[in-house]
Amino acid sequence: MIIKYGCVSVFLILSFMSSNEVAGFNGLMRASPSTPSSMFDGTQQGFVLCATRVNFVSGPDPSTKPDYENVHGPLGKELDRILLMMFRSSLAKNIGIDSSLPKDDYAGILELIIAMNARFSKREEIQKMAQNTLRDLFPKWLPGQYAILFSKPFPEFSARMNAWATKMGGTWLMGECEVNDIEIDGQIYEKQGLLVKRCRFLEESGCASVCVNACKIPTQNFFLQDMGLPLTMTPDYDTHECQFSFGVTPDAKEELEAKSTPCLSRCPTAGRLRQWHNDAGKSSSGSLGNKGGSETLTEACQYMDEL
Repeated sequence: MIIKYGCVSVFLILSFMSSNEVAGFNGLMRASPSTPSSMFDGTQQGFVLCATRVNFVSGPDPSTKPDYENVHGPLGKELDRILLMMFRSSLAKNIGIDSSLPKDDYAGILELIIAMNARFSKREEIQKMAQNTLRDLFPKWLPGQYAILFSKPFPEFSARMNAWATKMGGTWLMGECEVNDIEIDGQIYEKQGLLVKRCRFLEESGCASVCVNACKIPTQNFFLQDMGLPLTMTPDYDTHECQFSFGVTPDAKEELEAKSTPCLSRCPTAGRLRQWHNDAGKSSSGSLGNKGGSETLTEACQYMDEL
């Protein structure tokens, strides 16, 4: 029984990866002193300079930021540490490189996110890589069997179990969270949701694009396509809350709203990442380069899906 719940907890944890994250994300502008230069292949230099943001989201007051290092899951700090290392290993395997930081350092995950976004220019590549990271956390047979044995015949039970397991195994990645009730077509379903009170991944990365493409979309796809369980994640960029609704298929309108969010005001790349992932910032050498002057940014991040 313990092993079974442990496996479920691990798989849930991954789902948030991505995605989706640490102060080290500032490496998109300058690599951390502890980050090997080879990790970025020189792409941390020469970003396109963007002159104007038409709009932006301020986010919560930085002075009220939680002490994430002392926020642990219900099963304790040591299990959080093990789960972090498992996730880090899977992410490094899929990207093809690793950070020089200790294996249990959260900043190492953020450095890998930096490297992933610097190396790959298309949002679809980021989404697929994040989804594969989640897949690699489990035996190849497990997701498909879970869909057959749990998700399809017992959807409500499966939704509740995943909400619980996500809290057990995902607090280290996302921060404090609580299981809650959700509404589906006017009916209340008890304990099928999980509210992340202030997402660490989003706050540390400071990037709405990373949130959507390295966490939200690949996590939803993993649960639906691999585990057979619909999931809708609804981030609030003003508060950094995120509502997980298990058993709920993503709504096209809500997905559009998430993808069209403006940049966060504290974005460490000042909007440069959107240029890179729209193939607007590639130099002839394949690195992120200045394309001959500043450009005015549109309100919707170009790293998101086209609207």
